[in-house]
Amino acid sequence: MSRILAAVLLLSLALAACDDAAERSGFDLNTGDLLVDLPVGDVEGVKADGAWGFATTCKEIPDLPALADPAIVVSLDGLTLHLIDRAGDYDRVFPIGPGAIDDGVSLTPVSTGAPDGVFYTRTDVAPVDDGPTPAQAKWAWNYRCRMWWTGDDGVKVPVFAGLPFIRLTGPPSSGYGIHGPVDRYTQRDGGKLRRGFVSHGCMRMESADLVEVYARIQGKRVPVRIQKAIERGSDGHAVDTGEPWIQAECDADADCAFPGGLCKHNPYSGRGFCTTPCTRYCSDRTGTPPTFCVTDPDDRTRGICVNQAQPWTDGCRRYDGFVEAMSERFGQSSVKRAACVPGTEGWTGDRCLGDAQCESGRCDATSEAAGICTTACTRYCDDKDASYASTFCVAVPEETGMTGGMCAAQCSSNDDCPVGTTCEAEPRFGQASVVRKACLPY
Repeated sequence: MSRILAAVLLLSLALAACDDAAERSGFDLNTGDLLVDLPVGDVEGVKADGAWGFATTCKEIPDLPALADPAIVVSLDGLTLHLIDRAGDYDRVFPIGPGAIDDGVSLTPVSTGAPDGVFYTRTDVAPVDDGPTPAQAKWAWNYRCRMWWTGDDGVKVPVFAGLPFIRLTGPPSSGYGIHGPVDRYTQRDGGKLRRGFVSHGCMRMESADLVEVYARIQGKRVPVRIQKAIERGSDGHAVDTGEPWIQAECDADADCAFPGGLCKHNPYSGRGFCTTPCTRYCSDRTGTPPTFCVTDPDDRTRGICVNQAQPWTDGCRRYDGFVEAMSERFGQSSVKRAACVPGTEGWTGDRCLGDAQCESGRCDATSEAAGICTTACTRYCDDKDASYASTFCVAVPEETGMTGGMCAAQCSSNDDCPVGTTCEAEPRFGQASVVRKACLPY
């Protein structure tokens, strides 16, 4: 009996040691979640000399009524976080800075494959405050005031600036979350957001926006749907912040509410985009891509302002119906920049104005906008890389008078599809037992 007790004691000690090792490695033994955080990504104005300014001061949380039934939609290409109250009339859209682009895909994970297609906040648990020194740093699901992040060198830096940090359950680890702007984090207001793909997977927000969202969702376990595509309302319009700038979507000049703003039609997207006339130079805004004056493709006697392609905005791919092209400055042809101009990349599912613009050499017209690049298929279609939608072979619509199969881009919702097409579940041509959602012209 004594030997059995001794063996049990030794086993218990061994398991305890394993538990300690697991906790030290950063894993929650109950959930399997990673308890350490991801790198924060690129940081503008980083300081590591111990002069933290206001970064170790907890920021005030506004006294706002919590929403009855909050839900969040994050659009990576739209660079938006959309908070609504499904039991009320609250509806606000905020700018964000999600994960940097790696091999064509943002480091922020989409929730498509998660149960019910969403992740969740844990703002239903008690909030926690970090201490003002590195030694007082804490781990929590729901930070009311977080400061410290540990760099690769083991040094703790208060890049989270005493702002809330809202972790998400559901992604590959609990290192993902919603937090402050990080850039210029020693400033009194907690920093300044760059609206682009700038983090290592978390979603950055302006300080004032973050504390409002935090106050509104306290006490609730909130569903968060993260999608790649621009979120669109029932009317097909992009869900955006209401502060338009160059290349924002529009229907009329009045939608481009900035000096000189006008709405110009893009034949590739089938939508309007905001711009302004220019003779050589364009104005810029903090936190947005630099602009560039290019020749108006519809009138070579004048110039219009477009955004320059930047790595932190995924070149031009987040803009619907635009491509990156080395362009001459209007009125000064010796100066060239990589700019975002109307166009197509020509892959399956991309828009086109003629067969010559498609890699496959086939542009199928739709009723409402430019055509869609496709190719004939008997069962399978070629895919490109992770930055492009997967493809699927479907039957050619009967109304075309043609027969056979055609390649289409796969989708999760209508938000993924071009104007004039919808996201429909369709059987594979030649193998009806396999069904996928694809963007189809009906």
